[in-house]
Amino acid sequence: MIFTAYFDESGTHGDTPTIIMSAWLGHAYQWRRVEKKLKPIKEKFDFKVFHFTDWKNRTGEFRGWSEQKCDALAVDLIGILEKHLTQGVTVFLEHSRYMNEYKAPPVPRKMRLDSQYGVCFRACLSHIIRVVERHGNSHKLNVTIENGHRNVNDCNRIFYEFKEFWRENSKDVLGEFKIDRKDSSPPLMFADMLAAAHSKFRELKALNDLKIKELPLSEPPHKSAIAMIELSPTALIEMKVAHEELKR
Repeated sequence: MIFTAYFDESGTHGDTPTIIMSAWLGHAYQWRRVEKKLKPIKEKFDFKVFHFTDWKNRTGEFRGWSEQKCDALAVDLIGILEKHLTQGVTVFLEHSRYMNEYKAPPVPRKMRLDSQYGVCFRACLSHIIRVVERHGNSHKLNVTIENGHRNVNDCNRIFYEFKEFWRENSKDVLGEFKIDRKDSSPPLMFADMLAAAHSKFRELKALNDLKIKELPLSEPPHKSAIAMIELSPTALIEMKVAHEELKR
């Protein structure tokens, strides 16, 4: 079975951004169902590409839309995700943690450090590979990521590092990596929605101390469950330790 994960990010801008990266995972039949369901929604609301920022600010294709129409579109799009995909995954990383825990010395000799964007991609991809593995050993995972971020090519390098590692361990789980746009890869819009929703969730959590239930990875996910990954206090340092161990 061929699985595909579509990745996009949301984050603050400037010199010290917090990056949120999200992805939706589904197998080929699920994605065909999603794209089939998406077509009448596009015709109903008369839009071509969903960009969360345009939808939120009612700019671009959503200029002049009422609040009710914007909300109705979101409800219809979320309805597709709830019924037809395997899992969504999202992770965030503050710039301060990236600098103080990952880029700070000591750095293993000859280790090529990931960008902040790349660290988020590595964490999401690691989780998704484990989800695919739980479905059996004969599956392949392809990845498509939204073009536009200055560090998007860092993800290409990380993907093929993972691919080589798994091949060396007799598990040829990874297939192809592609950088694309939402107009030619429509499922990217769902990753955009999830990244933006996680950003809003974090705002509300900070204001209201919202609590969520954490499910251990060993439990089979509910249909279209969402995994929110929070890096542990030692996770970024452990990435460097793991690099040294792999060299040995």
